[in-house]
Amino acid sequence: MDDLERFIAQLRDEPVPARLGALENSVMAGLNTARERLVARRGIALACAVAGLIGLWGGLAMPGAPTGHEDPLLGLPAAAPSHLLVS
Repeated sequence: MDDLERFIAQLRDEPVPARLGALENSVMAGLNTARERLVARRGIALACAVAGLIGLWGGLAMPGAPTGHEDPLLGLPAAAPSHLLVS
């Protein structure tokens, strides 16, 4: 135990290395960068949520104009050979 106490006292009396003093600036810059990324991600998530809600509201609440097409968008055209064979 005496060796451990002597070792700790010796470390306490030594000066702090110069590189350790410069470490604070880089750590704080990294924390600021991480904070900015988090704020940007939250902003993008909020924008996506708002856009989704507006899209759902616009699609469900407002009546759509009739398009005049009877077939679905990616459906089988009436002139397709496979469609003609089924008829």
